[in-house]
Amino acid sequence: MNTQTAVNVSTQAAPSGLQSLMDNVIVSYGLKILGAMAVIVVLLLISKIVANIVRRNIIKNAPEGSKHIDKVWKLIHDIVFYILVIFSFFVGFEIVGFNVGLILWGISFGVWLAFKEILGNMIAGIMMLYTKEFKLWDIVEINADQVYFGRIEEITIRYTIIRTLDLRQVVLPNMTLISVPIKTFSSESLIRLIVPFWTHYDTDVALAIKIIADVVNSFGFVKEKKNTKVFLSNFLDSSLEFKSMFFFDPNCGLLVEQVNGFLYEKANDEFNKHWIVVPYNMVTLTFENNQQKDLIVQQLDMQNPDMLPTSWANSA
Repeated sequence: MNTQTAVNVSTQAAPSGLQSLMDNVIVSYGLKILGAMAVIVVLLLISKIVANIVRRNIIKNAPEGSKHIDKVWKLIHDIVFYILVIFSFFVGFEIVGFNVGLILWGISFGVWLAFKEILGNMIAGIMMLYTKEFKLWDIVEINADQVYFGRIEEITIRYTIIRTLDLRQVVLPNMTLISVPIKTFSSESLIRLIVPFWTHYDTDVALAIKIIADVVNSFGFVKEKKNTKVFLSNFLDSSLEFKSMFFFDPNCGLLVEQVNGFLYEKANDEFNKHWIVVPYNMVTLTFENNQQKDLIVQQLDMQNPDMLPTSWANSA
């Protein structure tokens, strides 16, 4: 074979080898694309199934009487579905060979900065709906920027409404409810209350303990009456302090302040029947002489003599 023939053979073989390589690359890349499309389709189907499962669980675990349950499950269904859709395309692009991780990270970070409070409240609302730590009409005490005490009137995906004792509505973001201490008063079947009572130092302690115990156990909202305890707890400046410990039914429809009021009202009647004095704060002034007394009286507002004791006004 001469030189010219060899050159011709090489020239013909080069395009043939390049064409074969290109064909292999195209086939390989085409297979990757087909595989990625198949994976995306499968993941989309899984995304729809997962979103529907989430929707059913939300409807099942939603608080009774919730007005916005349809909006809630649709919103959460869409959020879960589209997050999984994005994940599906991410996996598909990775199979093909495109690295979209950095782009997705940048987009996600920007979205989080723009909507972090809204997204945070939504995530908190989802957690509250699932955990059911408290529900509609529960009585709660929330220690946020101040103490809020009242009934839960509405729970939405972004906020919770509390109806306080003065009948005002307080709208609290769900992020607040999962980040501050909350004391519940109606989620449990029984809670233990401690209510103090006070009497004069001359009181018969045993009689006072019996009266207080009988008063506490006379009410229907007190449960497990055999476990009611009353004891002398302290010697104060002008009174004896007794404490009553008893089990209270938080679902009886009464607030703790109302319970205290009923107990004090009946205890006061029983104390009066047995001549037990309930003390009150008094200040006793002792003067060295009448001149000092007259000086103090002159320094008071004489335009309101009714505010002074009668003997003082007369002496003035």
